[in-house]
Amino acid sequence: MARKIWEFLMASAALTAIVGATFTPDIHQLQRAKKRQAESCSPLELVVARGTGEPGNPTYGIIVGDPLFNATSFLIPALTGYAVNYPANLDCDSRSLGSTDILNHLATQTSTCPSQKFVLVGYSQGADVVHLATSQLDPSYYPAIDAIVVFGDPGNRGLGAFDPLGTAEPPFPAALSNRVKENCAFNDPVCTNNGTDVGAHLSYNNPGTTFINDSAHYIESQFQSGGDTGPDFTDDAAPGNQTLANLGALESLASLLGQISVTGVQSCPSTSTPASTATGSFTTTATPTGSFVSITTSPVGTAVSSMPSYR
Repeated sequence: MARKIWEFLMASAALTAIVGATFTPDIHQLQRAKKRQAESCSPLELVVARGTGEPGNPTYGIIVGDPLFNATSFLIPALTGYAVNYPANLDCDSRSLGSTDILNHLATQTSTCPSQKFVLVGYSQGADVVHLATSQLDPSYYPAIDAIVVFGDPGNRGLGAFDPLGTAEPPFPAALSNRVKENCAFNDPVCTNNGTDVGAHLSYNNPGTTFINDSAHYIESQFQSGGDTGPDFTDDAAPGNQTLANLGALESLASLLGQISVTGVQSCPSTSTPASTATGSFTTTATPTGSFVSITTSPVGTAVSSMPSYR
């Protein structure tokens, strides 16, 4: 009998050991896991939204994203990046999908890496995406944003500006406006109201230009100062007043992107009243298939042109 009791006690002890080994967390293992997680968090991350139709290869965008990441990582070797996951096409929900992806990524990343800082980068429609995301961003995230760097930004056209799909462009929040670097090439039709050179919109990494290097140094300065360097508009062309030639250039750019016809193409709905300009005012005209944005340019004679569905 004593032998059976002893065997029972030994079996119970073995079972307890097995259960304990299976369900009791290893504190040292958890600590090691947390340490590995902390070590995988970079001090700074570039969150990059590419432009409409811009090839994302190899990672962030061939015109702006990859050149800027490479230039910045030379200055900040521990830099990491995130390519915003959105269509970057002419669909009306493209911009909002990009904004949502940025907001979700920041929420996840700040939870995983509480000390990590971020630079929001956008080119063309990607700049649209950054405008929308920051306008929806909870202020509690502001301290994590070291800089906002945009290229060919439709929002550079002026306060209350509309992107070429007729969607109101929200300004950057006042609390983040001192962390912005605008890059707008001279005669770029997307970020100015009078630009007419389609090639200028594609020129931000051209040989002889300084947009990428200047932006990389701005990011480095913002990172080192904790976002307190101030805004930078040294590479920002003046937006000017709206011209019909600008609208024609935008149509050419839309054609270049594969949208040959722009008349009557459905545009994204806007609930805001278009802002007047020095030379006229934007209006939205209904058509059987949707709407297009037009502009009245002269107080003595009017000329109306459709705005292409490009951003």
